[in-house]
Amino acid sequence: MKTFKIKLSLISLFVLSGFFLFGQNTTNTENRVTANGDSHLSIGLNYINDAVYMGRKDSITAPYIYPTLTYHNKSGFYVTGSLSYLTRSNESRVDLFLGTLGFDFNSDKFSGDISFTKYFFNDDSYNVISEVEADITAMASYDFEILKTSITLITFFNNGGSSDLILNPEIGHDFVSAQGDFQISPAVGVYFSSQNFYEQYYIYNRFGSGRGKGSGTTQTTSSVVLNERENFDLMAIEFSLPIWYVSDPITVYGMPVLVIPQNPATLTIDSTIYEEDLENTFYIVLGVNYKF
Repeated sequence: MKTFKIKLSLISLFVLSGFFLFGQNTTNTENRVTANGDSHLSIGLNYINDAVYMGRKDSITAPYIYPTLTYHNKSGFYVTGSLSYLTRSNESRVDLFLGTLGFDFNSDKFSGDISFTKYFFNDDSYNVISEVEADITAMASYDFEILKTSITLITFFNNGGSSDLILNPEIGHDFVSAQGDFQISPAVGVYFSSQNFYEQYYIYNRFGSGRGKGSGTTQTTSSVVLNERENFDLMAIEFSLPIWYVSDPITVYGMPVLVIPQNPATLTIDSTIYEEDLENTFYIVLGVNYKF
């Protein structure tokens, strides 16, 4: 049975990442890598209805349309550029530019990817990862046929000099049509992470006096501390259902996601302690990609 060679990459959260990619996972878009390994250029147009990262999000939704442009060399090296346009009627703007340089490979059952991404957020961005300046991401995947396993390791480099380590193991299964043109890949993953990036978001965007005026928050505080920022904890459990349809040179895809956040943070704001009120979130990523 013919199978796809598909690379899942975080555009920002959202791209991220989307996710990333946004992310969100994104925190993310999906770029198809052809099995014949030829060099190619591809363009994509994607949509995510809210910027969610590990179950964390702003109090105001952040829907994005994000076009992408990717050059993938047959050696495995690739470069991607993307911008994310915030589509809220009272917030419409380009919220993020990003660039990614990476290398990927595919064998019969094993695949991997390593990349560096630089983010350029709008000063008014209220994206939950808007204080992340760059990341290094490494992913490895092995297909056992019954189950496909992957593990992703991300290092965030944040505004203010802090950094975070994110670990995302995942298991799933690929269901592929007899013609090889349709694939559905239900998966479940967990996220472990420290939260320095999240503290920076609260300081500068949610409660602080820095950037993030677009979040609708007018409160100014003198001190914001996320008490678990250095702890490496379980952050979320995520159920996703990536779906692809391929009719060369076009790939159409969608990915509904249910994310269940874990371990809400406690925040000390001007000597008063608050606990986050997190809730389960459903979001969806849609896109189309054209390969030259």
